[in-house]
Amino acid sequence: MIDTPAARTQRLIEAWGRVSAASGRAEADPLVGDCARRLLADPGGATAHLWTFGLVRMAGYLAWRPGPEAARSALDALLAVDRALRGVPCPHTSHPYEDTLKDLLADEVWLAGPELKSLFGPAPAGDTWRCPANVAGFARITADVLDPFTVGGLPERIPTAHTSGLSSLSSLLNGYPYGDPGEELSFQAGTLPRHPTKGVLAGYVVTLHASQWYAASGLITERPVLDDMVAGLEAALPLLRDTSCPHTAAEHPRPAGDPSGNAMTGYYLRSPGGRAELRAWTDGELLKSWLCHGFLRGLADEALSTLRYARDSLCGTLDDHVLDSTYTRRDGRLDIGALTHCFDEAEYDKSWEAENAVRWAARRYAATGDDSPRERLVLLLLVLWCAEAVELAPDVGEEIREVLVGVGTAPPDTACAHDEAHPPAYPDFQGHLNHLYAPGEFAAPEEARGTEAWGCPRYLAGLAEDALAALA
Repeated sequence: MIDTPAARTQRLIEAWGRVSAASGRAEADPLVGDCARRLLADPGGATAHLWTFGLVRMAGYLAWRPGPEAARSALDALLAVDRALRGVPCPHTSHPYEDTLKDLLADEVWLAGPELKSLFGPAPAGDTWRCPANVAGFARITADVLDPFTVGGLPERIPTAHTSGLSSLSSLLNGYPYGDPGEELSFQAGTLPRHPTKGVLAGYVVTLHASQWYAASGLITERPVLDDMVAGLEAALPLLRDTSCPHTAAEHPRPAGDPSGNAMTGYYLRSPGGRAELRAWTDGELLKSWLCHGFLRGLADEALSTLRYARDSLCGTLDDHVLDSTYTRRDGRLDIGALTHCFDEAEYDKSWEAENAVRWAARRYAATGDDSPRERLVLLLLVLWCAEAVELAPDVGEEIREVLVGVGTAPPDTACAHDEAHPPAYPDFQGHLNHLYAPGEFAAPEEARGTEAWGCPRYLAGLAEDALAALA
């Protein structure tokens, strides 16, 4: 075979096609460096389109972990093309790069270019791929994929699938889901590619961070959903540990208090058109801080902690020592305010937190001796209150049933040993139990009673009977 310039270019094109995120530096960096040097030598020349699309084709490698010199030279060459060709007039009303922006789901510009063989040789009539405006447009897209917010001038065109996905997620985060919330969150958790670009990785973490509160609210009751979200963030975290953070905490962005607004930012970070939309609102240099790995590590760690706690609480009782730190103080006494608040909230909205708390209270009650009669009484009253007032999962009810049966066996004709009347029929349990356990910290509620009245066997037997009926 004769080694002609055409044959050498053909071999280059074939080699570019084999470069991907999985390529090693020894294989890919020389190809990138050669292509970038040729382009930098004449960024506005007659063959600039070929070398530009060569870099576009190798962008999957360049967006992952290229050698520093290859990455720098490729970005310099793409920016040089943009400067040389952006203002060249052309007769076209539209170009392929504009339509490409609507289809880039994960910054995968390397899949969007033309068949490279078609760029070699004379241009066919009406070809818009080689148009200087289109070549400059692809150079800008690729530069933005490699180093987001480095170059402006891209149309604000959000990928169609992102617009649809963001609409579904926003409806969920605003409390009006279009479809099944669990399916939506599992879908969001599964959108991290194996080799994400800087923008896609940042957008993914920001989006899942925005979704954590809904997922952990108790509205999601399927363990696989929380497993998916935890697994997604666990896959993202190692990708954020390979660079140091040059910022102080004050220099990091502050996500807004609106989860749907944060989810929108997350989606827009994932595509050149979305990032162009963000640039229209905020300075590009400021937006770069959303890509900081130190900032993103903080978001991922926070979301993981929340989701793991929710998953363990919802789908399996937390270890008692974990709940010990939640419901007891350093001196070993109950944090009665935290306990009663948990149950009070659960009366109006079924809560996995209350289910774990009532299990914990029942176990602590069984383990507490008669030398702590006040704590033992309050724990029993908490179990009775929750069992009667909150809709508990069957396995939770079975675990506390033994406690209730033991109380319910008190003889009905047992004489009261106290002078006070029994507590009112529908007491404010939170106020009463707070004061009963810690009278020095909590004011006495109306119709307050002492330990004798609250601990009366006849009174407790009546509560247990009502609680067992509710469980049945």
